[in-house]
Amino acid sequence: MLETLMINNLPQLKCVSDPFRIKLLELMSTEPKTGQQIADELEIPRAKIHYHLSELEKNGIIEIVKTEQKHSIIQKFYAPVARELVPSPELLKFNQSTVKQKKETTYKLQIDAESYTEFKKELKKYIKKASNKNGDTNYIVTIKKEVE
Repeated sequence: MLETLMINNLPQLKCVSDPFRIKLLELMSTEPKTGQQIADELEIPRAKIHYHLSELEKNGIIEIVKTEQKHSIIQKFYAPVARELVPSPELLKFNQSTVKQKKETTYKLQIDAESYTEFKKELKKYIKKASNKNGDTNYIVTIKKEVE
């Protein structure tokens, strides 16, 4: 068993961010256990345990340390690959230059009442055509200056 496992990708970080999976790691930290042993200890369905064990194994957080054949069933004993999990500093690095700066531009238009109705209709059509919904009530609008 390693002393420390450096978590260096987002899927691994997401995998160990689940409180239930942390509980599973705690249970396996003292001795290797099978999914059935953990299910019996927590009194929950074995299928739920096996799903989470599979995710932990897929992301390299736990490993099979031994197998035993009991009747016609092969039991897999799982244990954490390390005593401690530490996120990589590079994974959590926040770089101000990678953040897009929000730019807002305000234009003051003077338009007569008659032209305003037509302008409003045309602007709505343009926004609908040229924008992408970004997840909230704001829209991103790209305006290209056309040169004749």
